[in-house]
Amino acid sequence: MFVPSILPTSIQSTRPSKRKIVKAVYTTEKFANNVQKDLPNELKGFAQSIAETCKKARNFMTKVD
Repeated sequence: MFVPSILPTSIQSTRPSKRKIVKAVYTTEKFANNVQKDLPNELKGFAQSIAETCKKARNFMTKVD
């Protein structure tokens, strides 16, 4: 399990841009989807709910009116 992929390597700004937030949410969603196969059955639902929440948040932030 490669956890450092979701952690920032440096803080570039005190107020991140929308693009940086969406990128972090997408990375977390991708990580949660990839780690599901390595988790026991009891924790797969938790990882799936994290991935679904990230997807909803990402879609909400990037939707075009």
